[in-house]
Order: sequence, then structure tokens, then C-alpha cells
Amino acid sequence: MRLRHIEVFSAVMLTGSTNGAAKILNVSQPAVSKTLQHAELSVGFPLFLRSKGKLVPTPEALQLQRELAPFDEQLRRIRRLAASLSHGSVRPLRIAATPALAHHLLPQAVARWCRAFPQSKCDLSVAHTREIEQALLLNEIEIGLTMRPVSHPNLVLTPLRSCSLCAIAPAGWWPDKLLNRPLRAEELMGQPLITIDADDYLGGILSNWLEDAGAIPKSAISVQTYTLAKSLVQARVGIALVDGFTANYPPGASDIQVRPVELASSLNVYALTQHERPPPRAADRLMKFLRQVS
Repeated sequence: MRLRHIEVFSAVMLTGSTNGAAKILNVSQPAVSKTLQHAELSVGFPLFLRSKGKLVPTPEALQLQRELAPFDEQLRRIRRLAASLSHGSVRPLRIAATPALAHHLLPQAVARWCRAFPQSKCDLSVAHTREIEQALLLNEIEIGLTMRPVSHPNLVLTPLRSCSLCAIAPAGWWPDKLLNRPLRAEELMGQPLITIDADDYLGGILSNWLEDAGAIPKSAISVQTYTLAKSLVQARVGIALVDGFTANYPPGASDIQVRPVELASSLNVYALTQHERPPPRAADRLMKFLRQVS
């Protein structure tokens, strides 16, 4: 017997008719009847007797059913697994993101992802880029999100979107007429600047920009995360240069001002995955939403 013969035979045994079998198999009744005839020709004996519009299993069919019971159960497990894989819900999708992305961009994308695929699950964590690389290589996560371009032979770097650089200051710091004007490095002279650690990718870009412009602002505080820099700006400690996601989320915040920066460089958001272990479909769907959210 072929697999299709077994499926039809089991469905008829369960429902007692070809009509019932057709419904649960989502095929036409003539197709079920034809397959059942082929199955009987294949085994060489009748499987059912027709009696008053019903199909009554023969003794041989009952014996065959007992032998097929473990196979039927395995087939049901395979169907459930296939359905789970289709929806990305076999196990949680494990994601690690750098702090700026974890606190601003990722929640918006995950919210859309959960609404579109309510059966999907995910485990989210916050880590720096080096920690994300290590977690991928140890198979602890399926996808990492960073703004640092990583080069590693066992990792795949996929650009998702670009991100601007912004200056943020406490509310009322700049005149309103300046808010759409790009901030020049010279304007930071004498200003209390909250700097990003120069070992950070963005921190390095900003440090080089200031050095090239000959502008060395006064800085008493250095931080490792853009989110912390923003919190200090909100506390009116000073101004900071951060990524656009940190600067503009949530939209319309009244306690800070945001200005573009007169700097040619921009940032990219990257998805990091393992070269030998392609991410599951759920990760592809999430990356789609990461590209779309504003």
C-alpha cells in the first residue's frame, strides 16, 4: 500500500463513508473512491463491504487497521510538526539585540510579528555586539541585531535598514528655528556633552568627526549605551549624539529636542545569523517587520 492508500483507508475507517473521508482529507468524494479502489487492487482483497449506503470493514481491514495504528499516530505527529514549522512555533525564536535596538526598534517589530503570527513565540535578550557574536557561535540564539558591521567567517551579516545620527538636548536647549538645521561640530564647543564610549562603533564615528573638525567639547560623562545617554539628557545633564531610533522614540516626546547632525556617515541595522545554520522562517518574517517599522 502506498501512503495515499493508507491515508484514505484510515479516513474511511474513521468516518465510515467516502463522503466523510473526503471532508477530513479536503478532497473530492470521487477521488476518495478511486483511491480506495486502487488500495484494494494493491492489497488483493476487499477492504470494505457496501451495506445500506455504509462501508463496513472486512476482517482483513480490521486486522490491517491494528497494524497501521502506530503509523497513523506517527503521521499525525508529522502533520502537527509541519504545521508548527509553517507558523514558526516549534520552539521560541531566540533573539538578542543591542540596547538601542532592543529598547526602541525591536519592540515595534515584535508587536507586528505577534499580531500576524499569534502562534509564534520568541525569547528576547539584550547584549552587546561581541556577546551576540558569541551567542550565535554557541547556538544560543538564532538571530542577533546590531548596528556594528561584523566580519566573521561563520556569521552572515544582512543589512536591514539605515539609521540617521541625531543630536538630542533637554527641552528648550535650542531655539525652535534651529531644530531642522543640522548640528555642526563647532556648535558643541563649550557644551556639556554626554559622550559614547569610543570603543563603541557609533562612539568611534562621533569621536573621529569631532577630532576632524577640531572641536573637542567639554565632557564629564561617558556612557556605553545610547539609552542611558538619552536618560541623562532627559535629566538635563547635557546633550548627546545618538542613533535616530533612540532619539525619536517614542514619537513626539516633549522633554527633549532632536536635531540632525551634519555628518556624512549613517548607521545601518544588521541581522546576524550563523552561516551553517540558516535562521527559521519565523526569523525571516521578523526581519520583514524590522525593515518596515518607522
